[in-house]
Amino acid sequence: MNKSYSSGAEKTTGLVLGGLSLALTGSIIFWYLGNPTQFIGGRLGINSEAFNSVIVWLFAFVIAVGYIMYTVKVIPFVREHLFTFSWLKVIGIWAAFVSSTVEEIIFRQVLMDWLMNLNYGIVIQILASAIIFGLAHGAWVLLRGDIKIALPVILSTAVLGGLLAILYIVADRNLLAPIVAHIIINLFIEPWLVLSAVAGSWDNEEEKISIHKK
Repeated sequence: MNKSYSSGAEKTTGLVLGGLSLALTGSIIFWYLGNPTQFIGGRLGINSEAFNSVIVWLFAFVIAVGYIMYTVKVIPFVREHLFTFSWLKVIGIWAAFVSSTVEEIIFRQVLMDWLMNLNYGIVIQILASAIIFGLAHGAWVLLRGDIKIALPVILSTAVLGGLLAILYIVADRNLLAPIVAHIIINLFIEPWLVLSAVAGSWDNEEEKISIHKK
């Protein structure tokens, strides 16, 4: 397959994802060293209670598959490279594990439990988690000045954030299922989603057709 992106865009994406993954890995190690047992059992939710409900894991699977299908449908660039393996994909796999873990800890566990402790109801917790998650993921698109693309990105990731927040509640605030669902999603769509933003190749169907004809 001929590349529909430049080597410069590929290197930039690698640097962005690699640097981010390195920082997030450092955060995970720091949390773990602070209290290994609490981090694994409390933060990550890896304990006997995590697998008590089949419904929780079915819901997690539906969320993951549904969002992957949505992404490959609306972003042709991601669909084209979905099963491409390269050095950038290796970094994408690393990023999928560490970014999904840290994001779920922050946007679901920390944020929602903090709101719960302030006596806010479940609906407010879910909405806050969804909106902040969407805005956080739309910020890097806005930095490129792609206002037209930013709104769909914010809306779609807000919906995903809301679904993962609901999953967190359904799982009785055990974070493992949301983390796994998030990792599965990112394993498929990254690094191609970030690369599509860097290369400006969200929906360049005509460009790709001309490339394939060469």
